[in-house]
Amino acid sequence: MNIADEPLWDIRELVWSRSSGSIATDGVFMKTDLMLDGEKHYLKLSNYDSYRGIYGHEAVNELIAIRLGELLGFNVPSGELRRSLVRIDEKEHEAYVFMAKSFKTTESRISFEDFYLDNRLSDAESPFELCIRFNWASEIYMMFVFDYLIINRDRHGANLEVLKNDIKKLSPLFDNGLSLLCSCFEERDLQSFNIMEDRPVNNFIGSKRLEENLQLINMKLPFEILQETDKEKLFYGLKGVLPESYFIMIWEIIWRRWDNVEKFRID
Repeated sequence: MNIADEPLWDIRELVWSRSSGSIATDGVFMKTDLMLDGEKHYLKLSNYDSYRGIYGHEAVNELIAIRLGELLGFNVPSGELRRSLVRIDEKEHEAYVFMAKSFKTTESRISFEDFYLDNRLSDAESPFELCIRFNWASEIYMMFVFDYLIINRDRHGANLEVLKNDIKKLSPLFDNGLSLLCSCFEERDLQSFNIMEDRPVNNFIGSKRLEENLQLINMKLPFEILQETDKEKLFYGLKGVLPESYFIMIWEIIWRRWDNVEKFRID
């Protein structure tokens, strides 16, 4: 069944918290969490303001990014998209909600930015240099590839975490909604969107340009081959969620950018 045809999930009782919009946005994002079957899940809506209500398609981008990550073997959390009925500011809205299961088990966790501030050797040690020192080069390079493929604009210092138990490790790559065509609110916006433009982004690790981060990679990486048949898997069940023109261009973004990252893959 297409997600657009599913019965509305009534979650009007949930209370949403606001987080400020970032690059390419001018509203806020509404987030909350709930327990389902004894497990914690995080929920996220697309952009919101009091005049337009819920708009944009960051929640859909989250699902597409997760599916791409699963296909190629990147470290991403599990998630799904739900057609939902929500209440915000005493008004009801029908909207698509992205829901991801918590990846935290017994570990404590800390934002990467806070971990960096606590563990850098000096002010001169960059976040990238700290990652190399902690033997996280492969994970960071994989993140560079993933963010390049989806044009992720917002890998700031809290959109990556360090999980701490007996060992320290990096979290899965979460909060991927400000990616792909997130700045195209109308179909007419697609006409001026440059798929291969190296846009400035809000990266905490590496440079402020996605292509420049690719240039930092100095090893072969264990991700899978992208196949043309993966297009169907990426967009399965999404008919009617966005206009078809968006899916056509999203695939073109990923497929064309794949040529620039395949050389880093282990043969």
